[in-house]
Amino acid sequence: MKRGKWNLILWEIILIVGSIPLFRSVWMVFDSIEFMNQCLGIVLSFAGGMALCVMALLALNKTDKEEKSDSCHDNLT
Repeated sequence: MKRGKWNLILWEIILIVGSIPLFRSVWMVFDSIEFMNQCLGIVLSFAGGMALCVMALLALNKTDKEEKSDSCHDNLT
């Protein structure tokens, strides 16, 4: 397997495994903070979560595009 494929698989595994304890711990912490039970707190935590997800998906897609461009280049040579 090419290095790019292993890199993609590694980032996907890290995303899945890391999200489980993160989600649980953040949920428990946010439940204990009064501000996070208000509408503004919920909206801000949603926006922050979306930003993190977008960053992870961009990193995964960048790796995938690099892999595809490398395989196209290999086919042309």
